[in-house]
Amino acid sequence: MLLPASGLALLLAMAAGVLWGTADISWGDRLAILMHDDDAPRGLSMIVWQWRIPRVLAVGMIGAGLTLAGLLMQTALRNPMADPYLMGVSSGASAAAVGAIIWFPSQMTETLGLPLIAFLGAAAAFLMTLSLSHRRGRALDPLVVILAGVAVSLMFQALTAFFLYVGDPHATRNAMGWLMGTAAGTDWEELPLLGTILALSLVLALRASSKLDATLLGDERAQSLGVNVGRMRLLVFFVTIALTGVAVSIAGIVGFVGLILPHMARLLVGARHRVLIPQAAILGAITLILVDLACRVVLAPEELPLGVLLALLAAPPFIYILRGMAHAR
Repeated sequence: MLLPASGLALLLAMAAGVLWGTADISWGDRLAILMHDDDAPRGLSMIVWQWRIPRVLAVGMIGAGLTLAGLLMQTALRNPMADPYLMGVSSGASAAAVGAIIWFPSQMTETLGLPLIAFLGAAAAFLMTLSLSHRRGRALDPLVVILAGVAVSLMFQALTAFFLYVGDPHATRNAMGWLMGTAAGTDWEELPLLGTILALSLVLALRASSKLDATLLGDERAQSLGVNVGRMRLLVFFVTIALTGVAVSIAGIVGFVGLILPHMARLLVGARHRVLIPQAAILGAITLILVDLACRVVLAPEELPLGVLLALLAAPPFIYILRGMAHAR
């Protein structure tokens, strides 16, 4: 019963994201715009169909993707503090995007596209983490992967800080706005790739749900049940880089989603991945849609950075989860 209710809540959240915003639109105009009525105001219709709807769809898919990636990372590494940014993915994307904004000619950045540049940076960081973690003849050690990810993250964070320090002030301001996370300017062209990666990731995760359940029992127990733990971890890592890379490339750095929401989904439906995976994805989509709506309306007509408001709202549940883990020990 909880999953259908969550689906209904997602539809309501999407409707709120589309119908509310900084533009003052009457209910009659809203209905006319959604129905493609010829009498609908053209300017307001453009706001809804070209700005709000693709933005709501994008943040919903980004929230679902980051939550799914965090859930898979926490399971594969058996670490409740794991999240999609653990393997240096966000730091690599940030360094590539900031470097492009500050150093590349604007024509080159527009031709390549900032999302592609950020995605390539995320992929480079991921490959560096894997290469540092790999030991010939041995399976990937979760602790070594985490430590390698921390090292790669620190390196790319230092590179990003260097770019910001020596860059032109105007370009630096644009880069800082992207780093704080925003879905402003999202258009329809960015949705097909995001939707395709999310759909494929959900299918792969659901097909591997029984293996993910076995992984929670420990490597030896999972292998005795016929699970190739090393291959499954590699699959999780590649799904994570795809989901996180495309999310960061579109909306910048959006933290805490993949860390906290998987725990909240477990509190709702338990640890069985067949149910947990869709519940976590829906919860992530609802959360990011509502937070993005709040970013648009709280200080209207100014817009709050998505990452900033999300961090403020995430602090209380994060503290609650930490307290629960401490008492469990």
